[in-house]
Amino acid sequence: MRVEATIEQWKALYEVTTRIKELKPWEKFWDMDLIGVAKGDEEEPVFYSILGKGGDCYGIAVYEGFEGLNSFLMLTMQQSMNLSTEYVMFHQKNLTCYWGNRDELTDKQRKVIKELGYTYRGKNQWLYFLSFEPGYYPYNMDADEVLRMTEYMQNLYRALKCYEQEDIKVDFEHGNMFHIMLNEENEFINFGEMPLPFTAFQFGNLLITDEELLSNLAKVPKCNAVLEADVAALGASITDKKYDRPANPALSLLGDADSGAILKFEMLEPGEDAVVMLAEILIGFIFQYGAPKEVRVTNVIVEAGLEQICDVCKIKLRRVKSLPGLDEFKHSFGRFGY
Repeated sequence: MRVEATIEQWKALYEVTTRIKELKPWEKFWDMDLIGVAKGDEEEPVFYSILGKGGDCYGIAVYEGFEGLNSFLMLTMQQSMNLSTEYVMFHQKNLTCYWGNRDELTDKQRKVIKELGYTYRGKNQWLYFLSFEPGYYPYNMDADEVLRMTEYMQNLYRALKCYEQEDIKVDFEHGNMFHIMLNEENEFINFGEMPLPFTAFQFGNLLITDEELLSNLAKVPKCNAVLEADVAALGASITDKKYDRPANPALSLLGDADSGAILKFEMLEPGEDAVVMLAEILIGFIFQYGAPKEVRVTNVIVEAGLEQICDVCKIKLRRVKSLPGLDEFKHSFGRFGY
């Protein structure tokens, strides 16, 4: 059950983040220059990306652990992986603060600022916070997120002061970060340059272990179909009492490449894996109509999810730049207001 932060909790977060703004970290760091802070050897680091050196949008994105780092790398590798902006934003996992314009804020965010007594004037001055969670629309932070973000901002403030005072040099361009190790009392153990845990997006191949299913798939006769397969975000904010924030469901889509017809699509609940569902849809098609001669996808994430099935069934799995039939279907959702 969602618990909202108290005004005292918001006050602590706004105070430390305001102090960070005074340091102007975007004058020293590009958004790809990551800062990592870890407590001891056991915990995964928290990673920080400083936004705004280009001058358009000031902010700080906080990525918790290796899962968070992976979503950051998806964002940075979007073009090379041929991922849509909608897909990448749907899979972001971070806590972020922005200094934006008044019209960017929700009524709740403006209410918090008013209660705290802050007055902002001008462009890129209004401080607000958002939580990004896969399967959901970006939303106001709850109480637990506000408390975590406050600690992260306190640690970042100390890291930025250390970076400046110690005149630390980091080769960010070659996969390194500025790293700080803290003990349980938040005291510095060590700091300096350190390689990132990984520098490319980590995606896993979907592995089917049911030997009977694999055997049956291998025996299915061929058909002449050429299919398009993809996953996407619905791009609609869905409010439901079973969710503690507005959902942005994923779609798993299978279509016929020649006719452009949609053969099957499923809308998923937040937390469900759209690639796994897509694999199930493809398996259903294969058992009903036969193994298609070709399946077309646009990105390596979907490709990895369908690779084993296509290998077993001797289906050509081809990565292409676009999927005209599925793209038209996705655009139709937007036209009808979904």
